[in-house]
Amino acid sequence: MKFTNVALCTLLTTASLYAAAEPVPPGQWLQTSSNTGECSTCEVKITRVTPDIVQLTSNNGWVGYAHYSPKEDKYRGAVQWTSGKEDYEKVVMLVDMSYGKKVLTLNAKSTPLSFTSTYKLK
Repeated sequence: MKFTNVALCTLLTTASLYAAAEPVPPGQWLQTSSNTGECSTCEVKITRVTPDIVQLTSNNGWVGYAHYSPKEDKYRGAVQWTSGKEDYEKVVMLVDMSYGKKVLTLNAKSTPLSFTSTYKLK
């Protein structure tokens, strides 16, 4: 019986490690940290477009879309500035986004610019 309990606990623990990422809740997200400098007024609005696609809109001028990738267990997509960043308006940044424990982590990468930031739901 002890072996069965140990095996069951091990199975449940292993299964929880492979659980899918939580869906990113739609709403206004306030930036809590960034490797490009602190910004207490920076926000991202997330709008669910389909069950697996979200739209990202920042209050500093970038917009984009991301889709959930079950294979990678995160959201992937792209963002681009529409205004306010003349040097980067033609730059598309690839985005990885994950959500867990009420924290949204966003990694944006391109040749001229990359950043990582975290957000909390307002």
